[in-house]
Amino acid sequence: MAEFIVGNPLRKWARDHRLLREALWRLDFVLVWSITRLARLLPVDTASRFGEKLGRWIGPKLKKKTAIYRANLAIAFPELSEAELDDLVTRSWGRSGRVMAEYPHLATILSEDDRLQIDIRESIETYGNPARPCVIVTAHQSNWEVVCSAMAKLNIPNASLYSPPTNPLLDRMLLESREALNCELLPAENSTRLLMRALKQGRTAAMVMDRRVDEGKPVQFFGFDKPSTIMPAKLALKFNCDLVPVQVERLQDAHYRVTFHAPIRPRNTSADETDQAIDMIQQVHLQFEDWIRQQPEDWFCSKRIWPKRKLPKTEERGPDADTDSYAA
Repeated sequence: MAEFIVGNPLRKWARDHRLLREALWRLDFVLVWSITRLARLLPVDTASRFGEKLGRWIGPKLKKKTAIYRANLAIAFPELSEAELDDLVTRSWGRSGRVMAEYPHLATILSEDDRLQIDIRESIETYGNPARPCVIVTAHQSNWEVVCSAMAKLNIPNASLYSPPTNPLLDRMLLESREALNCELLPAENSTRLLMRALKQGRTAAMVMDRRVDEGKPVQFFGFDKPSTIMPAKLALKFNCDLVPVQVERLQDAHYRVTFHAPIRPRNTSADETDQAIDMIQQVHLQFEDWIRQQPEDWFCSKRIWPKRKLPKTEERGPDADTDSYAA
């Protein structure tokens, strides 16, 4: 979520002036609270469609974020014409709006049996014995929040990473909605120790990991090196547990298929741990590419995915170009 929504043009001043920053946070809270409050009053599928329309209308007006969306999608889909790229960006904003409007309905998505189809491609010990944890990784696609709902249906206790919004008022509001996910939420920053503790306690560790991590290792993603975390693979190797990519597909409105793919294993077990981990994350990224190509409009890529130097020159926007790093 953007640091500021209503007051984005004032962001440089707000970062240096506490009263202005807090005033803008309150404005953003009122806006998002009003939208989610209205969505809560609607049936879940109607709310999802409402979010689509709202996202298509508001999203393109956020010029900075739209430029980042367009730059990322231009790298992932270089074959698209300018008009096709513009259309894809608009559709992506619509799907982002759906995710926001579905937040107040996460409990409904979990409780109604027909909302989540669960497809297990290869059985692992965790599914039969939830006390034997694994490491789950997924991408910001469709509504990634429902991965926790799928694990809840499989009775898998888990600790999942999330990136708190900069705005503490929005953070509290989103956490209230996320209570329906039946998981322990851990802040993404400096999270390795917390995830290790969760695995030791028999809880599965879950994280969204398609974003850029500036201190990470270079891993190919759509043909370009992307600094990426290898922590999920290192945890799987350290605890001798499975690394499982999980795909979320939107079927219609707020109906989803959650696919637990076959575990990722190192192709060269004689390599050192870091090389094995990089190889495993490369395999994960190749799966992410395939999922994104299947449903490109469902990829939530509002953060700059590749280092700035990798962006096509036509997408550079001067001093307002985004410099944000990883956020799950």
